[in-house]
Amino acid sequence: MRKLIVFSAVTVSCFGLNVHAEQIGLRQCNLLDDSAFLPVVDDDAALSDLVDVKADDAQLVNKGLSVFDGNVVVTRGGRELSADHITYHRATGTVTAQGDIRLRDSQMVLEGDEAEWLTSSDEGTMVNATYHLREIGARGDAKHIYRQGLLQTDLRGATYSTCSVANPFWDLQANSVKLDHDEAVGSAEDVIVRIKDVPVFYTPYISFPLNDQRKSGFLAPSFGNSDETGFDLQTPYYWNIGPGRDATITPRYMSDRGMQLNAEYRYLYLGGEGTIQAGFLASDDLKTDGEDINPYYNEDRKHFSFRHIGNANSRWRTDIDYNYISDDDYLEDFGSNLSLTSTTHLYRKAQLSYSDDTWSFVGRMQGYQTITDVEEPYQRLPQLILSGSFPEKLFGLSYHLRTEYVEFDHDDLVDGQRFDIMPTISLPKQSAAGFFTPSVTLRHTEYRLNENGQTITDDSPSRTLPIASVDSGLFFERSLPFKGQNYIHTLEPRAFYLYIPERDQTDIPIFDSSLRTFNFGQLFAEDRFSGTDRVGDANQLSLALTSRIIDPDTGREKLSASIGQIRYFTDRDVILPSGEVGSRSGSDMVVEVAAALAKEWTAKAEVQWDPHSGNQSNLSSVQLRYRGDNGQIFNISHRYRRDGVSTIEGLEQVDVSGRLPINEQWSLIGRYYHSLRDNKLLEGLAGVEYDSCCWATRFVIRDYINDIDDDDRNLAFLFQIELKGLGNFGQKTDDLLKESIFGFDPDY
Repeated sequence: MRKLIVFSAVTVSCFGLNVHAEQIGLRQCNLLDDSAFLPVVDDDAALSDLVDVKADDAQLVNKGLSVFDGNVVVTRGGRELSADHITYHRATGTVTAQGDIRLRDSQMVLEGDEAEWLTSSDEGTMVNATYHLREIGARGDAKHIYRQGLLQTDLRGATYSTCSVANPFWDLQANSVKLDHDEAVGSAEDVIVRIKDVPVFYTPYISFPLNDQRKSGFLAPSFGNSDETGFDLQTPYYWNIGPGRDATITPRYMSDRGMQLNAEYRYLYLGGEGTIQAGFLASDDLKTDGEDINPYYNEDRKHFSFRHIGNANSRWRTDIDYNYISDDDYLEDFGSNLSLTSTTHLYRKAQLSYSDDTWSFVGRMQGYQTITDVEEPYQRLPQLILSGSFPEKLFGLSYHLRTEYVEFDHDDLVDGQRFDIMPTISLPKQSAAGFFTPSVTLRHTEYRLNENGQTITDDSPSRTLPIASVDSGLFFERSLPFKGQNYIHTLEPRAFYLYIPERDQTDIPIFDSSLRTFNFGQLFAEDRFSGTDRVGDANQLSLALTSRIIDPDTGREKLSASIGQIRYFTDRDVILPSGEVGSRSGSDMVVEVAAALAKEWTAKAEVQWDPHSGNQSNLSSVQLRYRGDNGQIFNISHRYRRDGVSTIEGLEQVDVSGRLPINEQWSLIGRYYHSLRDNKLLEGLAGVEYDSCCWATRFVIRDYINDIDDDDRNLAFLFQIELKGLGNFGQKTDDLLKESIFGFDPDY
């Protein structure tokens, strides 16, 4: 068994990113009421030369020197100074204060024993003072404070914390602190971080944000140890390049493998957004992975991805998605979840699309990097799709046109070009009582094939066939009184007839067709195959019945239940090369149920069974979910798929997850995800989290696998602590828990 032990570092580096975006909780300690701060004033008022003084007693000692006693308040622009005794020098604009001093503006409140304020430059000093910052709810004290208006505050012999005086869990002590209010950044020198008065860390320098804006700086480092990497240390640096642009550069030292450099660049502008990620590990130093020889020993390993979405205007859109890894085992070695490491292909595409009220166009270049032993799919180089829709024209007829041109490319299999055109005419009729829509489509497909080392009987096959369908349904509703409230109860029968004649298509290669997964929506589809290379013959009638209970005040469905089946009048002769002719007279029965049992409870179920084989269940999915007002979460689900139902392997899994608040601060979190068929735990997760107004923490133990066919397991201990207003330390668990526990919100 391979164990991955991840220890979180309770350590501080020179960091300054948007810590509020990383918080476990968003609540703040109530240090001072907002009424203690002055209202925000505009720039002209803040720079006003007018000085207003109020006091119980005032006297003019000599020319230009005034002395005020008793409830003295001096106001200039957006600042106010109050004290028991104040001396004002008119010539220099200097105010000297003693006794119960308070200096405040819209951002900060200072209180101390002695103060001096220069009104002309809006600068002041205070000794033996305390301070409160409004925006982030921080406080502290200092032996000496130098305040430069709204721009900057310098402190000597200072402390800093977001905790209340009554519950001082942590604080920062520094020889000097600079608060740059213009840049919204704080920095400190000669710093000691204390938790419960116990020093836990020292650094000569630290920076931290004064609001929730992005800031450049080092993020909290993380380190750990595993059999595959040895000692593992990551020290990310965040670079706030400018508006809409940032980058994160992460050197990663692995004692067994070497030094890896990872980077992420993000951009956002009016016409689009994108992300570039890259990683490079020079000369992998790991010789053996357990008992296996590392095939990439002394080789470079790397990855790259580029994702871009652009909007040139309201009609044109670009979409680029490119992914690359240097070797097939890259995701297995560096991935941390089952879905990632089970990836068989990396997607690549470049797409240009257009859409207006009538026409839509898609131009696409599409390919893959195959990273396992599975067969490589075809690349589309290019694919062009043009569609048009013309509803309710002459005699109420609606017209639709879809055309497609694709050039398929493959290294080893038959490839070539395909052209497909599908004009459709329909006559939709709809009212409050029901709908009736007959439709006729003519589909023509042509190919130009290349043998590419294979044998083909026809290099230019074609296929033309009609498709006829009639879709109809009725709506019945009545009032349903229940527990003193009237609901709307509906009954909605639906019938869908489909006819497609059989055409011999064995001379057409399979470029992109596969059998669709059968579900309730497939009852009303015009083709049982995806793609274009196979069009299934059909002479069938789908019958379904849906019933709903609706709250008329909100329009919310309290209950929805549907049942349906396809009745076949002839065999289905068009098949895939590995398929069998369909000879049954009816499809599986399909049932779907969704219920809002109460405000907090929802349930959903889907069941398919074969009525021709002793009602044998082929597929089922049952989910029950609870969402409480105080962050409570409970999910339980069971999924089953019998072997042979589709080309996908069968499974049977149970998944239980949740979050249980014990009180206002403490919560338990966990997940149990188990494969009953393989008798294997896919993921077990248990943890505890604490959240108060000035600090939060989360500890999670995770036991999981990367590959369901691999017996190697991973054991991880994840610990995260946040000192709010200062930083987030340890392994972030937010993304993991959002993926593992449906509905989990780390900021709740």
